[in-house]
Amino acid sequence: MLTKSDAIAAVRKTLPPNFDVCEEPVIEREYGWVIFSQTKRYIETNDPRSMALGSGGTLVEKNTGRLIQFGSAYSIEKNLKIYEARYLAHDDFDLVVTAIKNAGEAVRLLGGLHITYIKPEIRNETTWRIAKAYSAKQLRERLNQLPCRFNLGSLYFRWDTLERMKNSSSLLFKLTANTGFRNEI
Repeated sequence: MLTKSDAIAAVRKTLPPNFDVCEEPVIEREYGWVIFSQTKRYIETNDPRSMALGSGGTLVEKNTGRLIQFGSAYSIEKNLKIYEARYLAHDDFDLVVTAIKNAGEAVRLLGGLHITYIKPEIRNETTWRIAKAYSAKQLRERLNQLPCRFNLGSLYFRWDTLERMKNSSSLLFKLTANTGFRNEI
């Protein structure tokens, strides 16, 4: 099990040369620490013009030493909620729909995930793999054969829709680590 000092050292190793760890604040939870970093110049001078923007901190898990870089799209409280809901347990997730009770609502909710697929196209001896969003009709067709799997990738920006899906009675699903499945037609 890591100590707070171990966690700070682990984050420090990942930083570019002109950055360092902010010793305070460090947020502690039973599962780890959230450690923030900033430019060395900002740490030394407190000059806002030297401040780097766009980091939500790094969570270091006490038991595993795993580092999870939080984005700055959400507050630290929201980032911890996303982590605690296990939406950051893997880098790449699949959603497996196992039952449908209300097809219209299920399609609407799945549409909110903005799931894409790839249909490789060959032009001039080059294979193009451009992502396209599933239409409502395509989602409906996919849901005709259950279980139905979709690769979602990261859940960081999809967690709120997944929470609505959990609270909906329109479909049953599970989230699993991706083991190579891709949304290809």
